[in-house]
Amino acid sequence: MRDLMKYDSGHFEGGYRLMHIHNTKRYLFLVQAVLIMIFAVYLVYAGGGFSVKPFYLGINSFLYFVLLMVLLIMIESYIFTALEMRFVKSDSAKFLITQRTFRTALVWAVVWMLILLAFALPFLPGAVKDTTQSEGRLTAISSVAPANFVVLNTDMFGFTEVSTIHVTALGEVEVFVLTEYNYLLFKNEGAGVLGGYRVNVNDYLASPELTIDFPDMPHGRFYVLFYSLNDVPVDIDYTVEREVSKTLMDYMPLMSIAFVVINAAAAIYMMLLNRNYKAGIYQ
Repeated sequence: MRDLMKYDSGHFEGGYRLMHIHNTKRYLFLVQAVLIMIFAVYLVYAGGGFSVKPFYLGINSFLYFVLLMVLLIMIESYIFTALEMRFVKSDSAKFLITQRTFRTALVWAVVWMLILLAFALPFLPGAVKDTTQSEGRLTAISSVAPANFVVLNTDMFGFTEVSTIHVTALGEVEVFVLTEYNYLLFKNEGAGVLGGYRVNVNDYLASPELTIDFPDMPHGRFYVLFYSLNDVPVDIDYTVEREVSKTLMDYMPLMSIAFVVINAAAAIYMMLLNRNYKAGIYQ
């Protein structure tokens, strides 16, 4: 979009009006940039999208708003360019403006088309699942003292989140998934109390297999506990699978379509104008 702001009105005909349009555009974009920063910080704070330990900066808490504002600024850029064209009298100057604007719009249309394809096609979800999957093995030996492992339900920016936990046990095992807060608060109270605070309410018995659909919860550390029902050692294999954030998958395709449509329309419009001014130059 910076290419759209590069035109120095002093280089073209049109005088004061062009200078006024150029300054208005600059001040408007500056105000909007400041508003984006202020509201992004507010949305992170209000939505609990930031923590230091563990470090977490929830991009999803403000990305939607930022993209909407960027889309608005992009539309305004094309409108200002069209206004500038009204006061530029030279066909050669108009040719240069439309050519540069066409190239910029085309590049943005291609970029957002690639982003759209990444979210619409199964490649991205499959790649995330394959590259972020983690496995482990442990042994549960007691119905009182559980074996456990700890997992963060999202990455540090909220782009991916735990989707499922697959458990395979060589025996009968109860599996409880608890938030860190509840585990630390009730860890000495025994399985009977801890079971009442598990997030996997319905699916918790591995005999011998269990698949836990991880619930949609705020970013945090979770304890996964394994109790041997018969107080005999039970070997357990587990797999944690992740997926692209459902929030991203919900709005990124639609947002990408909006960017593609706006930039494609601007590119086509500028290409048609450019051809007219090119013909005028040669005439």
